[in-house]
Amino acid sequence: MSDHTHSPRAVVEAYVTGTAARDVPLLKSIFDTGAVMSGWLGSDLLAAGPEPFYAALEANEVGRDYTATIVSVDVTDRIATAELAETNLLGLSFTNHFHLVQQADSTWRITAKLFRHS
Repeated sequence: MSDHTHSPRAVVEAYVTGTAARDVPLLKSIFDTGAVMSGWLGSDLLAAGPEPFYAALEANEVGRDYTATIVSVDVTDRIATAELAETNLLGLSFTNHFHLVQQADSTWRITAKLFRHS
């Protein structure tokens, strides 16, 4: 089991690390293969897999003063939710809500990311 998938908090911490470093392979390792991302980006409602997020990170620099704060992580048996507040990700601030599921091999993966920017 990977250190970054051993718990829901570790997955969210890996998300922050991967986002800050634009480490798409790391991000791909913490998202479930069927993961969905949806939310509001300005006046556009987006709903897709995480591929557009990966592409945006690959094409753009993350702000030098990017920060992220884990607001909460709630675990119930083999499911979890987490809230993350991000500042200056590609010039925007976001509130993210993650759904995570423990896999059959006991690792955790993000199955859904719901977001909005402020």
